Amino acid sequence: MILMGDILKKIYFFIQGLLNPAVPKRFKYESGICFLYFLSPIDFVPDFIPLTGKADDMVVMFWGIKRIYDIIKIHKQFIKSKGTP
Repeated sequence: MILMGDILKKIYFFIQGLLNPAVPKRFKYESGICFLYFLSPIDFVPDFIPLTGKADDMVVMFWGIKRIYDIIKIHKQFIKSKGTP
């Protein structure tokens, strides 16, 4: 079972990754753009079109998740190379 404290620690670690200068700015911008696009009511393909309407949201969501994973991975590598917890 995942505890609330664990989730908060992971969110805090992700925020540290966003503030880490070793993480490329492109990854930070892309994750932010994906988040804003996913929340926005304006889509490239309207949601009322069958199948393709939700497909663009799914593509952007998976792209954003991939970028978040990349940010966390680079931040972990940076921490290991510095030798600090």
